[in-house]
Amino acid sequence: PHTKQALMPLQSSAPEDVFAQIFCETFGPESAQYLVPQYPFQDIYGKGRFIDYALRTNWEQFAFEIDSVFYHAPDSIGLEKWEDDLLRQNSLVQNRWRVFRWTDRQLAQERERVQEELLLFLQGTRFVVRDDYLPLQRATLVELHEHQQEALANLAQLRQDGVTIALLTHAQGMGKTRVAVEDARRVNQRTLFLAHTRELVEQADTAFRRHWPEASVRVFDRTQNIRGATVVVGTIQGIAGNLRLFRPDDFGYMVIDEAHHATAETYQRVIGYFRTRFLLGLTATPFRADNASVLQLFQNMAHRMSLEDAIKGGHLVPIRCVRVTTNIDMRDVRFNGVKYNSRDLEVRLIVRERDDLIVKTYMDHTPGKRAVAFCVNVRHAESLAEAFRARGVPAQAVSGGLASQERKARLLDYHAGHTLVLCACDLLNEGWDSPETEVLLMARPTLSRVVYLQQIGRGTRKSPGKEALIVFDFVDNATMVNRSISLHSLLGKKEYRPGELVLAPDDAIREEQERIAAGEKPEAILSLNLWVKDLEVVDILDWRKEAEEMLSAARLSIELGVDRTTISNWVTSGKVEPDLIVPLGNNTYYYFRPERASTGSISDCRRSRLRRAKRLS
Repeated sequence: PHTKQALMPLQSSAPEDVFAQIFCETFGPESAQYLVPQYPFQDIYGKGRFIDYALRTNWEQFAFEIDSVFYHAPDSIGLEKWEDDLLRQNSLVQNRWRVFRWTDRQLAQERERVQEELLLFLQGTRFVVRDDYLPLQRATLVELHEHQQEALANLAQLRQDGVTIALLTHAQGMGKTRVAVEDARRVNQRTLFLAHTRELVEQADTAFRRHWPEASVRVFDRTQNIRGATVVVGTIQGIAGNLRLFRPDDFGYMVIDEAHHATAETYQRVIGYFRTRFLLGLTATPFRADNASVLQLFQNMAHRMSLEDAIKGGHLVPIRCVRVTTNIDMRDVRFNGVKYNSRDLEVRLIVRERDDLIVKTYMDHTPGKRAVAFCVNVRHAESLAEAFRARGVPAQAVSGGLASQERKARLLDYHAGHTLVLCACDLLNEGWDSPETEVLLMARPTLSRVVYLQQIGRGTRKSPGKEALIVFDFVDNATMVNRSISLHSLLGKKEYRPGELVLAPDDAIREEQERIAAGEKPEAILSLNLWVKDLEVVDILDWRKEAEEMLSAARLSIELGVDRTTISNWVTSGKVEPDLIVPLGNNTYYYFRPERASTGSISDCRRSRLRRAKRLS
């Protein structure tokens, strides 16, 4: 989709906002959604703390800290506070965070240097959603018997049964690579084969060319064009160091040779990065020296099931959704590409009428059920909890500002059923599961899919008698480009019927739709007045998601072998029209559909530039 609608201008010069701008300039504004501001964690003594900006993947976690001379220098804050800051950083390091710090002066006066350092620190990192709130993929061990056809039949049956990771084991020389090649050929997905030595890579290259002759096989060495190759063979070191050149869904089938080496950090990066449909490990040694199973290591390193797969497979509960429209105007709320301005949110959203609407929604449709309301900040959590209590609903606020023992006591009250509603401020985004939670009240708008998914994950665990998780999305009035994430935009669901199953096993959705079409009153948790036959069409356009599917000007310049200025000149002169324009602050970002890199006006401009360069030479 092509849009020239401008984003809200950046009107704040707070150091955290400046860092967000620099991050957007460095990696593109679509990448900024993976930054989580004010990320909660506990230090080694259990005290609640916050990280200025956190970025987590399945194998790494980065903490970005912005230091002000006034607030962090020992002479300004005193020795006790300074030592407390040291404890805070030591706790992050102990919990395996990679910590990077800049001063507000550096952000204001040395932007290019900060950009260069960000590129260095995050080199090779592809931003993905941390999905540790989802179930592990199913895995099993397959012994390679004397007849290779038996192993192939076993692998095919395992895939039919929903197994997504397998470890093929037998002694050396028994044909494991041959089985892997044949199985990949039968699955017929784009395949990545990884080994830890060049010799093994060359052997695999020969095997694929011999036994899958119709496939296009390429060895990855950065100099060879692998676009369009059916099979890519490479060393684990080479792929791990160049993940930025690949998309997570580039391969449907992955083979790890000599899989007992997979404890190395490079394997963790690669296995956790690619979202393959099937992962096959080859080894003669399924157990390490410490008796840890290589299969279990694969499960822990690989991406988890998707939310959709986990629910459709019955591992998590189905999700129902109700969209509650408010009259709160969010159109001029400032944001920096990462988050809304905290002060603006507080002024706009912490109002008695909106809180009353949230309480009324709960009372009208899910009274007596345990619910979590995600709030704007600590003050909002406390005021919303008070609004619930005023209506006779046992409710408590929880946040990182509570003492550790008080926080634990309030969570225990909720688990025991003494408290029905928890009003949470970030604390429960992750690291806390509650199978008894049946209702989520999304009272805090967020621009981050990461944050929204983590919040959804708090209520998807199964529990006896729990038919579904009910999500109430409170939809405030916003523009197309500063619209917060909702369940329908997250899942790409354009059609909405209040209270209907949004995500569930196919047979459950089909049965419910048939009952509604027949006019039967569905046996739903929600009150019947929410059920209507007419569908509402939801505008789910998300420029961040659209941008991820396109080439940024920076990436297009790499594809074409030109500099970024050339791309910008083509656009400003009218020679090339972008498919998506994202103005953010003082910068404008251009995006292009991938296929245009070799066709149309872009290709014409590149050929013209090459001819001109040839004449000049």
